[in-house]
Formats: sequence, structure tokens, C-alpha cells
Amino acid sequence: MARLEGKVAIVTGAGRQGNIGAAVCDAFLREGARAVIATDLRTEDAVSSEMDGKHGAGRFKLVAQDVTQEADWAKLVSSIMAEYGAIDVLVNNAGISIHGGIEHTSLEDLHKVMAVNHDSGFLGIKHCAPALAEAVKRFPGGGSVVNTVSMASHMPNANNLSYHVSKAAQRMLTMCAAIEFGPKRIRVNSVHPGQTTTPLLREGYEGYAQMGLYESAEAGIQELVKMCPLGIEAFPEDAAHAFVYLASDESRFVTGASIYHDGGLGRQY
Repeated sequence: MARLEGKVAIVTGAGRQGNIGAAVCDAFLREGARAVIATDLRTEDAVSSEMDGKHGAGRFKLVAQDVTQEADWAKLVSSIMAEYGAIDVLVNNAGISIHGGIEHTSLEDLHKVMAVNHDSGFLGIKHCAPALAEAVKRFPGGGSVVNTVSMASHMPNANNLSYHVSKAAQRMLTMCAAIEFGPKRIRVNSVHPGQTTTPLLREGYEGYAQMGLYESAEAGIQELVKMCPLGIEAFPEDAAHAFVYLASDESRFVTGASIYHDGGLGRQY
């Protein structure tokens, strides 16, 4: 069943193989999306050829974008509307992490993480909202925004202040936007991945290992897996299913919701 047939979707932070954004693009195309526009600062790890090989040429496009710049958002939305005439789904997935507690985090680094992890979602919703409001004319579920938040949004961590604070802000952005845009039939929800094995997670645990918290990045990741009640490792493809559901009309009565994709790890918080 093509659950996203005919829909046009934007997925930010999706230009790197092995991350959640790329897996979401793959899942959206598999479920029949008319077009998926992936954006990223980095395009050297372009996934375009892989997507075209799986799903046929012309349905996937990778665009260079700085999600923290309002001008880039305006340009992106204008180009998509000119080419496709619609934006039905927005996935705010771009994210970065800079380790350190309050004493060892500069204000510049805090602002940088907040800009990518939170401000980009604000700008994305702001600029895509007019187009997303038109989606209800084509689909019973209306427009859909899905924010990639994190279990970090409510799990404190003294060694990764900026990331956790930014994700908490993104969680509140989701809930506020759901109230504001509900009357326009735009649903705004979030997926909160936990210990999902991605390049970003591995880089994060390499940082923890350098701080002496673990013997190695792999040791840290495996310790995290052991803490999970399910006791298994999660991969981006697992999380992508939640995004498909929230982007599809199956979730037409779901907004302001948080889907925890963490194997039960965050229930202690």
C-alpha cells in the first residue's frame, strides 16, 4: 500500500548516508511520495544515486541548504512551489551536537546548536505553513510537520548541555505549533529517537570516550543498549516507520504528539 502516494515532502539534514534523514527519504519514496526534497549543508555524501537506483530517477532531489538562514528557507520553498506546486510534508531533521557542560560550553557553541536544532524548525514551519495549509485540499490528513526531537528533550545530561537544551526547546516548539496550526489543518508532531546507531551517535560517543567516560565509542554505545529494556540496537530504518505514520493520512487526528522511539529507555524519566 502506497501510504504517501502523491505527496511532496521536504526532509532536512538528509544528505548523509546512514542517518535518520536518509532513511526517512527512502521510506517516503517506498511509500509512494511524488517527490522527496532532501536538504543538507554537506552534499559530498550524496544519496541521490542510491535513491534513484531504488525508486526511479526524478522523485528524489538533494539540495544544499543552511537551515539556520531564513533566506535559504525562502529560496527552497519558492523553488519547490515553482516545480511541484505543493508541499505536503515537512520533516525538520537537521541536527548537531557539541559536547560540554555549562562551564565548558561557550555561548557561541550554545547558539550554534540552538540555531541548527531548534531555530531551523521554527523557520521551516514559518516558511512552509502557507503551502502546508493547502494540503487539506488534496489529502484528508492535511499538511504534516514531523520534528526529529530526541529522548534528550527530557533526559538531563551534564556533559551535553547544548544538545539537550535545544531538544527540549524543539519539543515545546512542536506542541505550540500544533495548537497554532491545528485550525489550518496542519498537524505538528515529533519523533524522539533514543539510542539509534547513526554517524551522529557514533561521533557523540567518540566525544564521550575522549572525555574519559567510556573506553571507546563502541563500548559506550553497547552500554546504552544494555540500559534499554528491549536490550537491542536500533537503526535509522526502524525510526523511519514512525515518520511514515505521522506523514500519512493514517494520523489525521494526531497532532502535538511525541512518539518515543527508544526501546523503553526514557521511561525512567
